[in-house]
Amino acid sequence: MQIKKTAICIEKLYIIRRVLRRRETMNFPLYPGQLFILEYVKAHNGCTQAEVAQNLMITPASVALSTKRMEKSGLLKKRPDNNNLRYKRLYITRKGEELSLRCRKVFDEIDNVMLEGFSDEEMGIFNSFVDRFIANLSKKYSLDIEDMDFFSFYKMSNMIKYNKKRNAEND
Repeated sequence: MQIKKTAICIEKLYIIRRVLRRRETMNFPLYPGQLFILEYVKAHNGCTQAEVAQNLMITPASVALSTKRMEKSGLLKKRPDNNNLRYKRLYITRKGEELSLRCRKVFDEIDNVMLEGFSDEEMGIFNSFVDRFIANLSKKYSLDIEDMDFFSFYKMSNMIKYNKKRNAEND
């Protein structure tokens, strides 16, 4: 019974955090998940859509749609690659940079409120528990944790399902 209660607590925290983030940024001209694209492009100015998709673990189609919307909103610019015109290089605009900073500030504030009153030692203990959760999952589901970027739980979920199916076929 304790396992189910703990799993429900983890899910509840994930949902509450996601709902708060959406509610507090609903007046921002961003769709869910676009902050992470802006932050990636800011850190890797001139990257391709394929690089964004791979590193954020989202589909190329999702990146194409999101970057199209963000370009239309003036948050990103797309320029053809000098060596291969099929590739578009992504660049964050001043407006995109300002919006990403504002949105990140809201996300960080939510996390600060959530962790208020916890000591560094308590947060370290919690972090070690999360590391153990991940280690346990990676043993059963063959996750390559070192290469994962946790911006997309959807892709992680699909990877778990795929590996589980593959392992069942190999048995």
